[in-house]
Amino acid sequence: MNVEPLLRLLSSAGPLPAAVVLDRLGTSRATLMRTVRAAGDRMVVRGRARRTTYAAARPLRGRREPIPLFEVDAEGHAHEAGELQLIEPRGCALAARGFPWPMDEAMRDGWFEGLPYPIADMRPQGYLGRALARSHAALLQVPEDPRYWSDDDVLHALSVIGADLPGNLVVGETSFRQWQAGRQRDATDPAMDDIERIWPTLAQQSTLGLHLGSSAGGEFPKFTTVRMIDGCTVHVLVKFSGSDDSPGSRRWADLLVCEHLAAQAIATYLAIPTATTRIHRAGNRTFLEVERFDRHGVLGRSALCSWASLNDALFGLAGRPWTEAARRLRERGWIDAATEDAIARLWYFGQLIGNTDMHDGNLSFTPITGGLALAPVYDMLPMMHAPQRGIELPERAFEAVLPMPSEQVRWRSAARAALAFWTVAGEDERISPDFRGVCRATAMKIARILDQP
Repeated sequence: MNVEPLLRLLSSAGPLPAAVVLDRLGTSRATLMRTVRAAGDRMVVRGRARRTTYAAARPLRGRREPIPLFEVDAEGHAHEAGELQLIEPRGCALAARGFPWPMDEAMRDGWFEGLPYPIADMRPQGYLGRALARSHAALLQVPEDPRYWSDDDVLHALSVIGADLPGNLVVGETSFRQWQAGRQRDATDPAMDDIERIWPTLAQQSTLGLHLGSSAGGEFPKFTTVRMIDGCTVHVLVKFSGSDDSPGSRRWADLLVCEHLAAQAIATYLAIPTATTRIHRAGNRTFLEVERFDRHGVLGRSALCSWASLNDALFGLAGRPWTEAARRLRERGWIDAATEDAIARLWYFGQLIGNTDMHDGNLSFTPITGGLALAPVYDMLPMMHAPQRGIELPERAFEAVLPMPSEQVRWRSAARAALAFWTVAGEDERISPDFRGVCRATAMKIARILDQP
């Protein structure tokens, strides 16, 4: 039976409903069914009855078989969550088993224009992601810079070296076998608790690309490790400053302390969950230890997806304020009013502490029944004061963006939290004297604004 006309049609047009295929080929339903069976693994079929849709399978590195997708729960148990298949001319099909994330109609039927959006956040990115990509580029036969990877490159990489990536998904049998092998090892090393002796070495190795850990995103130099805290196994991400006494290194050290203090202010004054953080000093470096909220105990994991991936797949609002993201998510019924309010107050808080890096990847969610819950807050710090490459520290005066009348309640709530942050930072002796002065001056500005009617 000649299957080529059907495959040519689908290869150029992408997934098509059965009725459209019948019309374009001018054939009967019985003949179509026989042709589909004859095509074997060259075809992908999703849906039933009137919703049956066909696509031509596209190979990944010469192989057409479905790629298994595994999910690890908070107790460390794994189960198969579905199968992925690439389709012509682009995109993929997902046969999901209880996939918890919100989807549009096409996604619910199993069709994605690219990779399913929770998988997109597993792509190597940021400081650690680039180092991971460089170290495996030859093995994977991909560019050293992951920004130039195609979706096919990403999927291939995830299926080969994807045992410990953000979230709770594992792609492909090879990566799953690596995860299984990790179950046999004790995940904690007592040496990791010797921060003064071990962490400076890990920081140095990280700068050389030798100690990487999980491919967490973000541009700040960092490494990941596992250690015991209060008798519990905890996965942590550790950011660190430079070890010299240059103005730039001192400023990065100040900003790490500020990130720690900002998390405390958000939790205390806005009652919004944040990642648990700690400050350590060792080897003339400042370390910010951040507990990973997508890891639980030795093996447990939980789902995680950034607004960047959600936005790219479902909204197309790249670079818009988080307040607009919250409004659009609320309109779809995927977050509740309290979550929309929390996101808005976070956005205003970030503006009021000079966080000029509130990009789409710094707002994340976890799935709940019928929608999304806000993940703990992370990467909230006054980046307007960050050193610039190749120049001295910039002198930047803080100027508050005043609210519109409809924003007053949320804005003033955020402003009170920001005032508390700047006040505490202005007295914290872990921060350099010069920057403490900046913090005190900013606190005075916000206090004057809050005193206005």
